[in-house]
Amino acid sequence: MPWATVMRAFFRSVATMIVVSGVAGCTSISYYAQSLKGHVEIMAARQDVGELIDDPSTPGTLRARMASASAIRQFAIDELALPDNNSYRSYVDVGRDAVTWAIFAASEFSLTPRTWCFPVFGCVPYRGYFSKKVCD
Repeated sequence: MPWATVMRAFFRSVATMIVVSGVAGCTSISYYAQSLKGHVEIMAARQDVGELIDDPSTPGTLRARMASASAIRQFAIDELALPDNNSYRSYVDVGRDAVTWAIFAASEFSLTPRTWCFPVFGCVPYRGYFSKKVCD
């Protein structure tokens, strides 16, 4: 089964679980929708680092960065005994300064962060967005 099909099925299942688990309100559903959409877009746009290094059409600066990252990764495996897994094997140019924006909030005159709770993931003191345009 192709990777993209597996990813679509996974995210469809997660979206269904979120809706079924009682997430109410437009803002909550739109937050989950932007989160799923952003993640799927990034996963679908990934490029293999080895292929980028070997591709003559890859700009020299990007090729040098990818080669450096691959060498550092290999050092970590060989010399530091870190796991040889899929970390740092793919690259995405998101075309903006940041991949995500994290929003932290507190009540007026308070330093106690507001927390948001999510099914499966638990509670965290921030919300992440794939766009600067944030829903109220």
